[in-house]
Amino acid sequence: MPLVVTEPTPGSISSAPAEARRGRSPAGLAAIAAAAALWAIAAIVARDLFDAGVVPLELAQARAVIAAIGFLALNLRTRDRRRAPPARRAAVLTLSLGLAIALVNGTYYLAIERLSVAVAVVLQYTAPVLVVLWTALVAGRPPSRQVIAALVAAVIGVVLVVELPLGGFGDLNGAGVAFGLASATLFATYSLLSEELGAIYGALGAMSRAFVVAAAFWIAYQVPFGWPAELFELRHLAGVLFVGLAGTLSPFLLYVWGIRRVRAERASIAATLEPVLAALFAWVLLGQSLGPLQLAGGVLVCAAVGLLQTGRRGPMRAPEP
Repeated sequence: MPLVVTEPTPGSISSAPAEARRGRSPAGLAAIAAAAALWAIAAIVARDLFDAGVVPLELAQARAVIAAIGFLALNLRTRDRRRAPPARRAAVLTLSLGLAIALVNGTYYLAIERLSVAVAVVLQYTAPVLVVLWTALVAGRPPSRQVIAALVAAVIGVVLVVELPLGGFGDLNGAGVAFGLASATLFATYSLLSEELGAIYGALGAMSRAFVVAAAFWIAYQVPFGWPAELFELRHLAGVLFVGLAGTLSPFLLYVWGIRRVRAERASIAATLEPVLAALFAWVLLGQSLGPLQLAGGVLVCAAVGLLQTGRRGPMRAPEP
């Protein structure tokens, strides 16, 4: 997908998508599926880095900084002549989105430290429930039957993919549960804010601004701890760059681009493909086995994404700044 444009054109990142005006979303869901695939591969690379001694929160900082530099470089090469929004509102949205992006991985890593990975994943992927509730109760967009059915199938699918029924909840740590629920809330928050800020600046402009905030947050956090030397060791550098570019910059851009076409509630449901694809890639790349529950969960999540394409949908109104 070309990112360098000289003028906003229909179908470019900077323009209001024609598919959204017609109420069609295959391209948006495909973009979100691609983002989920990239996040899943990056999770495997990040796991290897953690095993090699990289500190998780330092990797969260590095991915934010690398993505911010990449987004700024791309944004400088475009000429988006959008009408400027009210300064205070745009600033609040940008700050909120940037902090949500900065903190979502940090809270997830802290949850994993205190809980089993299965429980942490399930907690984080309650985010689509929060998004659907918010859009129904606050934004006045009640979900269709297809969205409700897809939501239920996706959440059950994630539970099965991580084999929670086999592993159980274990000894639940209160702080771990709190961090897991915080990661879900932040996931839901950046899904909703990305839709709104993307309507103002476009996907590229929104992510450029938000990741500058996220990078500034993590740099300020890191200052008291000194220089993160392990990130710059030659044996780690390729993995860190991959997580920053292919695991952060590209999927976040795809995700926000997709949200503009399918809305936040559908996008957050489609994003549940990530744990399914992570299990699939672990099977293909690492030789890990896939159990019956994981296969059933994967089928449910794929069915949920398929449900998002069913039913008649009226034309979506173009979001206004």
